[in-house]
Amino acid sequence: MPINTVIREHRKAHGLTQEQMAEYLGISTPAVNKWEKGVSYPDISLLPALARLLKIDLNTLLCFHEGLSEQEIEHFNNKVIDTIKKKGYESGFSMGMEKVREYPNCDKLIHTTALLLQGALVMYGANIDDKEVYEDQIAALYERVVGSNEEQVRNSAIFMLASKYMGQGEYERAQEMLDLLPENTGLDKMLLQANLSKHQEKLEEAAEILERKLLKDVNEIHGILMNLIDIALKVENLKTADYLAELSEKVSNMFDLWGVNAFLVPLEVALAKKNVEDSISLIKSVLSAAISPWKVSDSALYTHIPVKEETQESFSKQILSAFLAELKNSPKYEFLHSNVEFQHIIERNEEICN
Repeated sequence: MPINTVIREHRKAHGLTQEQMAEYLGISTPAVNKWEKGVSYPDISLLPALARLLKIDLNTLLCFHEGLSEQEIEHFNNKVIDTIKKKGYESGFSMGMEKVREYPNCDKLIHTTALLLQGALVMYGANIDDKEVYEDQIAALYERVVGSNEEQVRNSAIFMLASKYMGQGEYERAQEMLDLLPENTGLDKMLLQANLSKHQEKLEEAAEILERKLLKDVNEIHGILMNLIDIALKVENLKTADYLAELSEKVSNMFDLWGVNAFLVPLEVALAKKNVEDSISLIKSVLSAAISPWKVSDSALYTHIPVKEETQESFSKQILSAFLAELKNSPKYEFLHSNVEFQHIIERNEEICN
């Protein structure tokens, strides 16, 4: 906020007229009017008295702030876009860089300006001949905030630089950036790493990363569907629950997930309906799938993911034991406890566990 705006807004906030302010400071009313219009500035000797009169500190009066609020940054970004649309990319670029020079320690501003100018270069820079000059300056902005204390800013800048270096064939620099990026950032580090490995002809490594990402994403989708079904059941929307259960089973089968995944969700719906026949049938299916260790690399989708069979067998036994405990102790199975077949199922599978 420029000094003329600070003076005007704080004067009005305290209910002072320009005439009153002039009287209190021992100057002319036209002088105050010129301050507020930005035509001239207060004499340095008046600054302490002016700040006290407006009940603000000198830093506020002189707009000496290292950062901007998110609202101020958003407002400024909108002005830059408007400038680019009306006057061209170069004008908007100059406007953005000038603001960065004004607030050289505001990491959020520097980062969002880089993102905005990079996106605008793609959208509005078709006729620009020297794009590389702009791209280098934008990259320099990202490099300035790679060490930012703001995690989101830092990680995003690292990600953008890794992408840039990879596109330029600077694979070592790209890898250096990726190594700085934490695993769980909300950014797609795995996909970027796979692309980098592919460019470097490390095809087996790239395939393994992509397969792990696919498996991770599909399991996440499956988990989302389970939560949506839980919500549908809580609001007693059985039609939606049935549809989601069917969809979940299709996802599990389509992407070769462990058989347990395909049956767990339909089981939840059958239990909610208190459907004895379907519940018992699905319980049998879950137990049968749990007994058989999941060999993920048997699927053509996951052939590059190494699996230790003993680990899978141990995991299967843990799942089987946990599921049996749930069958016996969870209230949602109480309506089955008097069923003879249900009791026999538990007894048979407990023998397998032991």
